[in-house]
Amino acid sequence: MIEWLLFPGEFSADLPRRLVKVWRGTSLVSVLRLPDARVVTVIEPRELRALREPRWPDVLSDWADIHEEPIFPSPLLPVAGEALSETGPDVLCMFADPTEPERVRGGIAWYEKGRLRELEQVGRAAVAWQKGEPLGRPRVSDLRSQLFSFGRKLADSRRDADMFQRADNARAVTAEAVVARALTKLLNTEPPALPDLAAALERGGRAKLTV
Repeated sequence: MIEWLLFPGEFSADLPRRLVKVWRGTSLVSVLRLPDARVVTVIEPRELRALREPRWPDVLSDWADIHEEPIFPSPLLPVAGEALSETGPDVLCMFADPTEPERVRGGIAWYEKGRLRELEQVGRAAVAWQKGEPLGRPRVSDLRSQLFSFGRKLADSRRDADMFQRADNARAVTAEAVVARALTKLLNTEPPALPDLAAALERGGRAKLTV
């Protein structure tokens, strides 16, 4: 399972002071520097616990109860997104589970000024929500050039057609497409596949952060 908390810019000394309000434990911090991309700080939970539950809009809480589908794997990323975005830039929370190719799960949540602004998640069911809008399903119309898999590019048109058919018949859109769109927006460039991003973080070095 990949769980990343991402936001534009370099690591700031006041991050621990804000995270200590919602986390106890250890995480890893790195700075992602890709060619022609925005510099992004990435925080990866390790041995952590959340001090409280996230503040989900009622419609999302109701959706989770009806579909018996949790929103995000744990409260760790959402509560940190709330805390870090209160006085800083917009924060992206992202998770992806490529361990079961036939049942890939993933989702993103954007936080602005301490509040959830947008959420997209794909699992057994799919949901999309934006502030001030009713629940929907993740969009597919603007994703064709951005689609990427967890381990390979989807290059030929037949594969693309198969993916869209699978999305139409099952979960409306794949988890990797949801993640790709959010990363494109944050990085200001089309992202590489997730294994390549993880490798870039490894090469750049990680620091331990304890709160």
